[in-house]
Amino acid sequence: MADLKYTIDEFNRQQEEAIVEREAQKLNLPYVNLEKYPISPDVINLYPPEDLNKFHFLPYLKMGKIIKVAAVEPDNQIFSEYIKKPIGSNKIELAMISESSFKSALETYHQIRLSTETKKVEKRDYLDEITGISSVAELAKQTSTTELLDLIVAGAFKSEASDIHIEPSETDFLVRFRVDGILQDVATLPIHPYQQLLARVMFMSEMKMDVRDKPQDGSLTIKFVNGDHVDIRVSIMPSTYGQSIVLRLLGQEKTLLSLDNFGFRPDALSTIKEAISHPHGMILTSGPTGSGKSSTMYSILLYLRKPGVKIITLENPIEFKIDGIEQSPIHPGEGYEFADGLRASLRQDPDVLMVGEIRDGETAEIAIQAAMTGHLLLSTVHANSAPAVFVRLLEIGVRPFLLAGSINLIMAQRLVRKICPDCRTEYQPSSEEINLLKSNLDIIKDKLGEDARAKLEAPSFTLYHGRGCSKCNNSGYKGRQVVVEYLIPGKQIEELVTKSASIAEFEQIALAQGMITMEQDGLAKVLFGITTIEEVVRVTKN
Repeated sequence: MADLKYTIDEFNRQQEEAIVEREAQKLNLPYVNLEKYPISPDVINLYPPEDLNKFHFLPYLKMGKIIKVAAVEPDNQIFSEYIKKPIGSNKIELAMISESSFKSALETYHQIRLSTETKKVEKRDYLDEITGISSVAELAKQTSTTELLDLIVAGAFKSEASDIHIEPSETDFLVRFRVDGILQDVATLPIHPYQQLLARVMFMSEMKMDVRDKPQDGSLTIKFVNGDHVDIRVSIMPSTYGQSIVLRLLGQEKTLLSLDNFGFRPDALSTIKEAISHPHGMILTSGPTGSGKSSTMYSILLYLRKPGVKIITLENPIEFKIDGIEQSPIHPGEGYEFADGLRASLRQDPDVLMVGEIRDGETAEIAIQAAMTGHLLLSTVHANSAPAVFVRLLEIGVRPFLLAGSINLIMAQRLVRKICPDCRTEYQPSSEEINLLKSNLDIIKDKLGEDARAKLEAPSFTLYHGRGCSKCNNSGYKGRQVVVEYLIPGKQIEELVTKSASIAEFEQIALAQGMITMEQDGLAKVLFGITTIEEVVRVTKN
């Protein structure tokens, strides 16, 4: 019955809107539906509340010197005289709205006005109040609508989340955090604060408040009571019940790890340092979105940053701001592509260049030319493995002869979750788990050190996992570490390039030359008690 009632109500609402839209056309006025509309906070106090109720009208958007106003009866003579009164030097643009839409928007108005008054009270220190992800849901019940965004961001910041997802449904909206690469439900909240939350996000991100049917991107900064702040990249996309919001929390330089603390195996670390010590050539890192490629690039840049070295980066967007490095934001939609930035950067006389991503043949060939003419060039490529990078570069149109001798090092990586140190517990692995480790690691045990070799040669050994506790939100994991495979192109690889070989052929040669795969690197970390078999399988097999 509830579904039937909703269907009937929705049909009646659509009929009402259709009638009002036709009336607006007769009056030669724009029609607007303000239901679920993100009212701009800067128009809230332009008119007294009693006048809004008296004339059934609402200002809903301010664009420069233009104030957009919607009214249920825009042709009412008394209202027409009233609305002619100037608001400073602003011009009024009138539109028509339905009675139902007006009532819905008026409720949002009252919530924003109440929250604006609440703003005058000293802001709460949510970073101090939040004890874990579970506490965010409880605090949300006691938080004003205006401060809800501050609470959610503080919860994500304290939980070391990379992303916040805010997803509306018919009667409520879901808040989720991505922590250590995994989405976790945080709170399901009633729908009524959602519109104001959306309006605040859009307003602070300088988005177009009157655009609801297209995706928008922006950025904002949230400052906390203790002086900390977080820069946020914002994405909004239309969905069934409103607009889906995703906030990417961007780290600052203090959160970047040095190369030595990144979790690389000793042989991988020394190889990387050797490759980047050369004055020219390419260093390429591959992996899917969220595999830590950018963090690896930034760690290399920090290692290379020193007096006398000119470093330029081309990024879309800039995720970490680093003193002493020239960082240029790429804007593809505005005619500033990676290839354009590369050409301009070469005229700036850099020693080191970092290109956020090579995704087309033009950018790739300019990057290779730069690497062959006295520049060290770092970049990322979307490929699933280190050997697959060659195939990917050939697929996007790079001429084979250009690849010969231009690449110092190719890496592929993923991020595995580390076992939570607060609930880390040893256990006896099953025979299947022991066989999995031995079958993959026996062949490389001499490269892993004495402890690993002794463990693999023993008939049985202990492993570790996390029981789950409040510190890790009962997941058993806390933090992430890199697993990597790398290869240095040699004569055999270059011969495969010239004949545009398959991924399987590249992989066969790389393994024959002793490449340790990401799966093997991950299983070695299982042996050392850093992560679990389940986590390595999840990351390297999917």
